[in-house]
Order: sequence, then structure tokens, then C-alpha cells
Amino acid sequence: MSDTTAAQLSFADLSLFPATREQTVESRKRTLLQWGRGRSIKEYLHTEVILETREPAIDGKFVVWVLAPRSDPTTIDFLCSCETFRRSALVSRQPGGSSAPDVKEVTAYGVASVFTPAQKRGKGYARHMMRLLHWVLAPRSALSSTFPAEWGVPPDEKILESTGVGNAQFSVLYSDIGSDFYRSCGLDATSRNGWYVTGAKETSWHMNPEADLASHVHVESEATESNVNLRRLTVDEVIELYSHDANWIKDDLSRPPSAASASDARQRRTRFTFLPNKGVGAFAIIRCMTLTPDLQPSLPSSQWASVIFPPSTSDLAHALATESVLPFISWTFDSVRDARIVVVTRLRADEHTFPILLEEIKAVARQEKAAKIEFWYLQPELRVIAEGKGWRTTGREEHLSAVKWYGDEEEDELDWVYNEK
Repeated sequence: MSDTTAAQLSFADLSLFPATREQTVESRKRTLLQWGRGRSIKEYLHTEVILETREPAIDGKFVVWVLAPRSDPTTIDFLCSCETFRRSALVSRQPGGSSAPDVKEVTAYGVASVFTPAQKRGKGYARHMMRLLHWVLAPRSALSSTFPAEWGVPPDEKILESTGVGNAQFSVLYSDIGSDFYRSCGLDATSRNGWYVTGAKETSWHMNPEADLASHVHVESEATESNVNLRRLTVDEVIELYSHDANWIKDDLSRPPSAASASDARQRRTRFTFLPNKGVGAFAIIRCMTLTPDLQPSLPSSQWASVIFPPSTSDLAHALATESVLPFISWTFDSVRDARIVVVTRLRADEHTFPILLEEIKAVARQEKAAKIEFWYLQPELRVIAEGKGWRTTGREEHLSAVKWYGDEEEDELDWVYNEK
């Protein structure tokens, strides 16, 4: 499809289609310069193939979508593309009175890799693709009864049914281009009811090796005296821990928010979250992999979480059998301008265990030669503790967490919890 042909296409001529294998490969070739981080095209494509074999992507949970002409839906000269991951999530609604919250498991989606090649930008294609994505992911009952006439006909329902979509309670994305663009991608051409940014804060610590080492020695001595039994976990152990944490999260959401962590208004909000099991939490670890010269995957560390075990316990299975809930912190790595960052992926702590885990994550950062530690989500009472110890909370400038809700609740009635990463 030439640029001249593309210029003759109206939005009514276009629709959103699940990509063919050839289109999937083409979409990745296009994004190499943007997200390849210095890898060769062979390494980049092979990495993506490996990621497709991991649990969050198999069994149809991962789909590449392309905006293409209805007359030529399989063209590799499509206009733009994005990816979706189908995930299990929980929604906790607080009924009237003093009844316990009603917790329901739902289907939701993570949206990623929104990309338009340079020569096709400035024509509104990406915005149109993201507007159509609502009509792909959401149940038709959550949408207007009338599809916008200027867009032609809606995405083919038979194709959507065979792809396993059209069932979302909500969808989320992390924006690196500010809050306005995805907000403008609404359900029709004029509505600004697309993804709205929420909870885009970070509580961070910039590493100072000498000062942090002195602090760690002091806290390590205190931990030893109080018989704190800290253990680091491998990626396989983290996966096992996350399978239990999913149940702990459900138990958490079955109780009203504590008065310490929520105002009266927030206590009445509908809470929602993804679950870290079924490979979802581990995916943040797997994405850190590099490839050996013979294209075998290799992780940059052997330790990905730290758990406070019961006294005299040395293995995870025994700890899980001994305690109903284990305090822990897990992490992954990000790189910005050659500086390594530790990003916390899950935290389970209270006011007693959190200070210990704060010092532990500093120890991890020091050992991994990281320049910074980031929490993308902290419960308010824990954020106060961190800030009291010198951690700084600011608004994030990148990776802005944004959500589109396909339910009856208004945006100010929603609370995205456990939104670490």
C-alpha cells in the first residue's frame, strides 16, 4: 500500500484486525530502533519469540493488532499496531451497610507496544486504532448501541469471538507520551473518555554507596538481634510465591480497606487489580533477559525477591506451610541512559516489616550496582513510613499508569490497587 493509496483511505475504510504471523514480524521490525536497546534484529526478533512462549502469552492471551484496510487486512504495509495481553483480575465492590465486599474474578487486558512508523504519523491512525480497541476488548453491552457512522462498520464480531476478546471489565496501559493522547482515544470521534491516568506516582531512593552501606550495617545488626530471617528467592521460587500471593490478595480485597489506608470516600470505592500468578508477575522478570551468543536466554540476576521467613525456616515450601501470609518484596530491573534501576514489582508488608524490607531492597540495589530504587505503588500508611526515612515521592514523568473501565462505576469511584508494575 503506497503513501498515495493510504492518503486516499478514510477511517471508514479501515478496521482493526488480529495480525497474521507476517504482520507480527513486521510490527517488531518496525519497533527495533525504538525498543531494541542496541540488540540486533536477529536478537530482538528471537527475544520476542521466546516471550511468546511464556505463560502470559500462550493459549491466545497475547494478540498483536493492526490497523489495516478492510479491503486488504493481511497487508504487511498496515498503518499502525499494538499488542494486548488477556489477564485475570479481581474487582471488589463494597455493598451498603457493614457487609463484606463482594469480590469477583474478571477478565481484563494490558495494552502495550502502540506504534506508528514515522512515514505514517500525523494522520490520526494511532488514535483511531486505540478508539477501535475499545470496540474490540469491551463487551458490546458496555458500548454505545450505535457505532460511529464515520468509522464505517465495527470490527467483525466473528473474528473477535474467535480471538477470545470482547469480554473486558477494564484495560490498562503505561504511557510514555503523557496523559492527553490516550485520554483522547474515546469511544467515538469526539469523546475524551479513553484511558485516564491514575496513581502515577513513584517513591524513590537514589543510591549513595557510602551512606547506604553504613545504614545497612546498622539495620542488619538490628535485624540479626531481632531474629529476622530474610531469604532471597530465585525466579522459580518467586513464581511459587506469587501463586500464594494471588490468594492473599483476594483475601485482602474481601475485607474493607483499613481506616489507616483509606478515607471514608475511598472505603466505598470499587477496588480492582491484576493478579501476579499465571506468569503475570514473573513476566516483569523474564523481560529482563538477554541472549547468549547462541541465542539462549539469560537473566541478569539469580535473586528476584526477599521474604521474611519464620524463625528457623530455610526453604520456601516450609515457610508457606508454616505461616498464613509471608511479608516479602520482589523486584525487576530497568535501564535509563545506562543507569540501572531496581523497580519493585510486589510488596507485602505492614508497619513492622516494611522498614526491614526497605533496607533489604537497598542492599539488593547496592549488590546489583543500581543507581535508583522505585516503588510505583505504596499504600498510604507505608508511603508515610518511607518518606519519614528519606524516600521521596513525586509524580512519574514516564510509564504513566492509565485505565479504561468498561463498567457502571464512574472514574472517581474506582481505586486501582496493587499497581506496583
